[in-house]
Formats: sequence, C-alpha cells, structure tokens
Amino acid sequence: MTRWIILSLLGVVSLALPACGDAQGREGRREAAGQGGGAAAAGGATDATAAWDRVLAEHGVRGGVDYGGLREDRRDLEAFLLHVARSRPASLPEDERLAFLVNAYNAYVVKAVLDRYPGLRSVRDVAGFFDEQTFRVGGEYLTLDEIETAARELDERVHFAVVCASTSCPDLRGEAYTGARIDEQLEDQTHRFLADPTKGLRYAAAANDLYLSSIFKWYAQDFTGGSRIVAFFARGGILDWVINHLGDRELAEALREKEPSIVYMEYDWSLNDR
Repeated sequence: MTRWIILSLLGVVSLALPACGDAQGREGRREAAGQGGGAAAAGGATDATAAWDRVLAEHGVRGGVDYGGLREDRRDLEAFLLHVARSRPASLPEDERLAFLVNAYNAYVVKAVLDRYPGLRSVRDVAGFFDEQTFRVGGEYLTLDEIETAARELDERVHFAVVCASTSCPDLRGEAYTGARIDEQLEDQTHRFLADPTKGLRYAAAANDLYLSSIFKWYAQDFTGGSRIVAFFARGGILDWVINHLGDRELAEALREKEPSIVYMEYDWSLNDR
C-alpha cells in the first residue's frame, strides 16, 4: 500500500506529500479535517484511553517505563491496543485523530519493547523496528514510521510527544493524550523538552552556541515549513521556531538578540528502562 493511501485512510489528505509536512500542506489538511463529521471510533474509546492512562500512571517512571513491572501484567496495554486496532481514526475530528495517533505510536513502541524484554538494550539493535515491523491501526497494518508521519502531518510538535523508547527521546507523558487537551498537552511537552539541557536545548552563552536535539536536524523541514533542500540551509528558521516555542521567555529574547550558532547534540539510543 502506498504512503498516500495509508495517510488518506487515516484522514490525512494531501495532493502532494513531501517526506515531511510543510506549512501549506498542513493548512490544506486542517480544512479537509472539517469533513470528518465528528463520528466516534469503534466503541469503548473512553474506557480504552483510561486503560492506557493506567499503564502510564502505574508503569511510567521519570519519563521512562518500568518494563519489568509492565511485563508482569499487560492487560491494560493489550486492551488499549485492541481498541487501536478496531478504531476508525479517519472518522475522528482532527484533534481526536491526532491524540489517537500519538497514543497509538507510544503504546505500540512499548509493546514492541516488551516483546523483546529483557535483554534489549536499544531499539536500534532491532532491524526494522521503525520501518518494517507493522502494527494494526484502524484496520490497516502500519509501521511506527507511518503512524508518526500521519501524526506529524497534523502538528510538528508531535516530535516532542512520540517516544521512541530511547534516553534522548522526549519523556513519556504520564497521561494519555486527548482531543480536548491535545494543543495544551503538545505545547507543554514542547516546553518541557526544550527546558531539558540533556535532551532538548542547552545554551552555551560564552561561546554563543545553542545545542539542540538532533530531532531538529533530522526533521528540519517540519520546523521550517520548507522542502528538505530549503531546510538544509534554514538553520535560522529552526532558531525562530525554537524561540517562538520556548517556555523561558528571557532565554528566548537572549537567543533572538545573540543569534547563536546551532550545534546538534549526540543522540543517546539506550533504552528508557526504569
């Protein structure tokens, strides 16, 4: 199945899909999302989300996961994933669909780790972890990359909500994402990530160097609204995006004035096992 068909089934429609989202494409998708009619996914959405909430509350520790504890009782996780498999995300309003996709991604990453636990040190040790192994989402079988892409097409802040089970990933939020609060949750996740000097952002004032997560390098076009070629030369665009989304406004003004050089941090792919 082509990527265009997959994203169409998930309700993300674009006439020409680039490798990552662009500003014009996002606007078109937001207009198209109004055609969804607000139909609910297959029954049990509230109960299923509550099950994922319990997984996060009971086994989410310091932004990671107690995989050993969760391995002993996977009932809530399996209940939520059964809901994901049977749902119809394309029928949901955009905010609910976005929350659904982020929750689905995070839950399937946890499942994929548990299926190989203990003994797994890094998801990078598993061939095809992100781009070959498939999971059932709304009746289709998608890779983690495809689920993430569908979510990114709706909002670039998804980068700070989807968690790839690695130390340098954003922290796993201690609650499920919901359509009613998704904007607030994504903005909070963005602020938290950029406030973490070990993961998101660190400013070396003396050298005027701004250290950023490699996420900003790998997905530069998502933060600049341009093609990959444009993004390659658009370090200033990335800086503008970061400044506009910093929770620390004093630091934001300092960065705007100083225009620091950008240095990308090395990514730690070790498992976020707690």
